[in-house]
Amino acid sequence: MPTSIESTVSTQTKNRPTVRLAAVDGNAQQHPDWLVELHTKGWTVVRGALPRDRALAYADKGYEWLESWNLGFNRKDPSTRKTANLPWHTRGGLYNGYGIGHEQFVWDLKSEPSLVEKWEQIWGTRELLVSFDGVNLSLPERERPKSDPIFAPWAHVDQSPFNNKSDTVQGIVNLLPNGPEDGGLMVLEGSSAYYTELWQHFDHKKGEKGWSTWAFQYVDDEMCQWLEAKGCKWIKVCAEPGDLLLWDSRTIHYGAAPSSVNDRFAAYVCYKPAAAISEEAKKVRLQAFEAKQNTTHDPADFRVREYLPPADHSTYEMATKRSLPSPVLSKRAKELIGLDSY
Repeated sequence: MPTSIESTVSTQTKNRPTVRLAAVDGNAQQHPDWLVELHTKGWTVVRGALPRDRALAYADKGYEWLESWNLGFNRKDPSTRKTANLPWHTRGGLYNGYGIGHEQFVWDLKSEPSLVEKWEQIWGTRELLVSFDGVNLSLPERERPKSDPIFAPWAHVDQSPFNNKSDTVQGIVNLLPNGPEDGGLMVLEGSSAYYTELWQHFDHKKGEKGWSTWAFQYVDDEMCQWLEAKGCKWIKVCAEPGDLLLWDSRTIHYGAAPSSVNDRFAAYVCYKPAAAISEEAKKVRLQAFEAKQNTTHDPADFRVREYLPPADHSTYEMATKRSLPSPVLSKRAKELIGLDSY
């Protein structure tokens, strides 16, 4: 039966080591265009980070996972594309529970050499750790009206307002063709450059409890409009299977639900130097791995997510009895988890 971990690691962990992105200076021609863009724009797309056929094979595994619950979903039957036929999720297809971050196909994906090497370039080291993050398996429901709250923006940053440094790069591996109306990543380009000024200018909005000390903070419409007046602009990032989407965690963003009839499948990936993690966080990561629990984006500063859905959800009982075999791990995967030391 799945267990639960109460421990979490906050962005205020004492003695947390700091790391820096690999420098992009001097002759820009020495660096790939995508890496220069990441530094200058706050986001980028690495085209073909995974071969297209491998990305589509991972998408197929995503469909298999949804069907394995035997809740009535059949990818070949459009009439089964209903929330009632799917396991518990949020925002139209965001799966962070059930230990999905430790499914075999997810670990196979996160260990792909052509993917990991991009993060080695970002940080300038092969000594990396990866998050135990979830996936997005969004299936549009054709009868859902465009006025449904699921289509509303939920602009945020995955970094505490108290941390204004270029601290974390987030990533998405796109698994299905993803066009303008197919949902997916929305970024407010240029917003990372105003990170410190944003929180100072809107200090009156922080509320009684102040800004979040965790690596997450919502950003409201007025704040986004202020940034747009400074020249920042919203961009829907379109991608093909195998493309890697990257962004600085200080860049305001959100995941849009599909408003077309096309599915949106993607895996969240975030790698960071092993040098960035505290001894306390190392222990919690290994506990989370053994318990097959997901974590938030940052591999070094994170929260451990609950394994189970809410107790009042129809899949709660099913989830308590669902077994999750331990993944077969490569040497590289064991290093990325922290099971094998560098």
